[in-house]
Amino acid sequence: MIVTEIGTVESDGTPLIRLKIHEEFWDASINVHHFSHLIVLWWISEKDSLENRGNLADIPPTQGAENSGIFASRSPNRPSPIGHTIVKLLGVDEESNSLLIDHLDAFDGTPIIDIKPYLPSSDRVDDTKVPPWFEDLKKRYTN
Repeated sequence: MIVTEIGTVESDGTPLIRLKIHEEFWDASINVHHFSHLIVLWWISEKDSLENRGNLADIPPTQGAENSGIFASRSPNRPSPIGHTIVKLLGVDEESNSLLIDHLDAFDGTPIIDIKPYLPSSDRVDDTKVPPWFEDLKKRYTN
């Protein structure tokens, strides 16, 4: 299995984050400006180690959380350390082959492995169920 890096995160500590897309993949962003939000898949490179890949359970960093299996957690310690974040697209900078977004919980230089458009018709789920320690998390884009 081969995972291809399509770009990197550029973050200088300001609220504006750049997804710098490699030249050979820039055409993949044609018409991305029509979307308000994107799903960014990125490699959690800062946590990629054999030890962390072997970790199958962890306690989520939330008040009152219980030890949970990795598939029931957002822990960065995973068999395949892939991060997934829904972001707001603020702009497209064609001169620098960059997508400008509002946030991403990844470090400067983090590899981007895919970008998908957010589709409310299939990516939003109503009437969801979560454990008690996730119920009061602050909502980012919904009321």
